[in-house]
Amino acid sequence: DADRNPSPPPEFLDVEESLSGDRISGTVFSRQWVFQCLLNAIKVAENESTMTSNTEGEAVDAVELDKEVEDELCTLWDMSANSDVAHFLQEFKASEIFLQVISTSKSPRMVEILVGILANMAVFPDLSLALSQQSDLLRTALYLLGSTDTPTLIQVVRLCHACLSNEEALKMWLDAIKGSSSCLSDVQFMLSNCLNGEVLKTCIQALDCLLDQDSELCAHCSNADFVNAICVAASQLSGSDRLDSLGAFWHILHSLDYENKIGHLLLGHREQLHDILRECLCECCDTEHTLPSTQRCQSLAVTLAVICSLEDAALAANQPSGFDNELKGMLESLYSIVHSKVDNFCSEAPSDPGRSDHDLEETRECLVLLDGALNRILQACADKSDVGT
Repeated sequence: DADRNPSPPPEFLDVEESLSGDRISGTVFSRQWVFQCLLNAIKVAENESTMTSNTEGEAVDAVELDKEVEDELCTLWDMSANSDVAHFLQEFKASEIFLQVISTSKSPRMVEILVGILANMAVFPDLSLALSQQSDLLRTALYLLGSTDTPTLIQVVRLCHACLSNEEALKMWLDAIKGSSSCLSDVQFMLSNCLNGEVLKTCIQALDCLLDQDSELCAHCSNADFVNAICVAASQLSGSDRLDSLGAFWHILHSLDYENKIGHLLLGHREQLHDILRECLCECCDTEHTLPSTQRCQSLAVTLAVICSLEDAALAANQPSGFDNELKGMLESLYSIVHSKVDNFCSEAPSDPGRSDHDLEETRECLVLLDGALNRILQACADKSDVGT
């Protein structure tokens, strides 16, 4: 009942007298202080409810959070990054208190902080699983994806991503998302309209976790509106971790294409995708004689698979080659380096005292994968040249 004032669970009432300033295990943090902080949050929510009920039916859009309570909650937010504190909060079912306060609070700052604490707790795998088993938490998080408050959105997508990164919790979120009438449309709107790079980066990473695991969701998202939204979001990514975020972006497109062949949906973004490919090649290969790392090889192979699907669709639509000489030259140069390295792996066992046989085999497999992807994309370029003559 969203109108009911939040109240502490019985566990809080049972231990109130016993918490007399003792410390949370392994920390210098006071159990009594944490307990009092949670009670103060409840009192604030009760006061908000009283205040809004006295407005004689007038709508109350937002309430400013008391400065002292805000400072206390921000301290708790910082503390919740500590494993012992996070587990202490879960032990006393603080998440239930948070959800009740979130559901009634008219203070965006209060909601942001409490969701941020939940996101910190969800970083720990056992807690992300425990939180994901609370159906009310899943419903609340998915509902808040439609929030217009950017600071709150940042914390909501953090919470979602932390939980979705836990394979044991993933199915619960998949079921909740499929049962939500607004979640995916809210995410699509966010991708299309949000200008906050942190929100977009984390949202794309969370989506990657989802679509990598569920073909039904891939089918639902394999449409022009969603593809347009994810491409718009990619254009807004920035910062030092832009390349990692773009890796998740390419992997989303690859997941969609693997399930439903979306090359034709990418035609309107062809120039943008070629520009991002160029950027990825420049970042991955510092010089024309340098191989990308194993992780970058995998990411580039996925990227090139998407580009190849795009170019196949362009060929079917009788569109001319979209590669300029510079981009084609970069691909040819990388192919020469990778193909030579693959030949060396095949002709003689590489010796590297600093690396295990497993690492070397993983490197070989990645290079073979990238070699094949480069060969396919260059062949597509050659086919287009033949068509144009």
